[in-house]
Amino acid sequence: MKIKFAWNHNSSAALMALFVVALVNLVVGFSVLEPSGGQDSWNHYLYARWAPHHPELLLDQWGKPFFTFFAMPFAWFGISGVLFFNHLCILAAAWLVYLTARRVGLKNPWLTIFLFAWQPIVLANTHSALTEPSNAMVLALICYLFASNRWTAATVIASFLPMVRSEGFVLLAAVMLFLALRNRWKYMPLTVIGVLIYGLMGAIVSGEWNWLIIHNPYVQQELGRGFDAGHGNFWYYLNHQKEITGIIVTVFCLVSVVMILGYIGKRLQKKMPASNSQMALWLWCPLFGFFFVTHSILWWKGAMGSHGLLRVFVVVSPVAALLAMLALDKIMRIEIKALNRVLKSAIVLGMFFLSFPGAGMPYPWNANLGHQEGFLARAAGKPVSGAMQWISASKYKDNVLAHQIPAINVAENYDPWLAGEQLHPLGKNGKWMEAKKVSDWPKAARTLSLWSLDTKDSGRNDWFPSGTVVLWDNFHGRRDGQIRRDQLLSLKNYKIVFEAGQGDADTCNDVVVLLKK
Repeated sequence: MKIKFAWNHNSSAALMALFVVALVNLVVGFSVLEPSGGQDSWNHYLYARWAPHHPELLLDQWGKPFFTFFAMPFAWFGISGVLFFNHLCILAAAWLVYLTARRVGLKNPWLTIFLFAWQPIVLANTHSALTEPSNAMVLALICYLFASNRWTAATVIASFLPMVRSEGFVLLAAVMLFLALRNRWKYMPLTVIGVLIYGLMGAIVSGEWNWLIIHNPYVQQELGRGFDAGHGNFWYYLNHQKEITGIIVTVFCLVSVVMILGYIGKRLQKKMPASNSQMALWLWCPLFGFFFVTHSILWWKGAMGSHGLLRVFVVVSPVAALLAMLALDKIMRIEIKALNRVLKSAIVLGMFFLSFPGAGMPYPWNANLGHQEGFLARAAGKPVSGAMQWISASKYKDNVLAHQIPAINVAENYDPWLAGEQLHPLGKNGKWMEAKKVSDWPKAARTLSLWSLDTKDSGRNDWFPSGTVVLWDNFHGRRDGQIRRDQLLSLKNYKIVFEAGQGDADTCNDVVVLLKK
């Protein structure tokens, strides 16, 4: 697939804008203590890190196949490599947004680079190992291809959106609506290519024809196989636009909505509309609108494991930038040079100075530049770090460690999926053999997930190897590990060897370490 490109005066401005964005993101990367996204970033890195050893992870719906596959080569260089991958995704998305704005004829399209990259939610999550930045890049590519009348390529790529993130089904629905409204029915069959390939591969590997549904982690959450992720007001995301798209993009998006309503009026009067208004009405608005309404409903109803996370809107941030640019284009066509110069400067400076407070970050000149620390380094002096230090200095340091904190697996170079091969080794004849002795396990295999600990009937059916060290915290251990403190303390075959923090604090600062007798 080729992306045609002709250099002009806007290209130089766009390249300079991209350089400035890259420089700012670099400063942010060197000023934060750890990747944004909490433990999810560390966990996504683990998927990319160990996927070459466990190919089935390439189909894991929580890990997101697209991200896992393309992040794998970068994971060879550690977490920093995956962070660099996401920085590249944001820069690629910014460039594609610029090309899209230019393709549909918007004036000063290079401004879209700032309108995208300096949305607070984008700035806050660029330095991460999350899947949202790569999804933003793919969506920006789809918008560019549709703007370039590359209908086949755009539709085929859109069909793979569910492999990028689960909300891809929602975005794909918006694309299907776009095709229907534009009478491009011949492309409609292409929208199922990605889903069919993805679902078929999963069905073949798992042997379950409905794999795509029953192995979706958010469907599992809805079936009650997980903790209560909470719920909130329907207007929650609307009330947080200052931290999502930011004040400037939000205001100009609203102006664009008014303009689009005017376009609809012109269309009803059978007047010839502008091409960029068509693209905004038929594609950009449905993409952002479907996504926004879906997440608002899910959080309101507490459905599908919605956590009320603002970062999910990184996915549609390219569309928000294009909608905002549509309104700016209208103003700039007034052709008052002084006004245009002032407006361009105001947009760039305004986006910059409002993005950092919205993202909850200090300005670059107030940031503490230095080597990025890991989770345990940042937690120095706190119970989790104290527990790990105690374990490392104890005679149990080589025992199996059961916990629910992905950052620990990264710090200790544990492979969370390798223990299964030690517990259930396959013989040369293809039959299951007895579990290997823990002393014969490779160091990378000596970790288990806390959620697999059977606490029923005081652990009567507990299968963890003797000598297993259990590190429980009152946040990840209780939420993701699905084990309450009272359940933990009811285990008859375990004894407390370390305890720190305050009970029932709903935080990873409340820690208990147990040893299986």
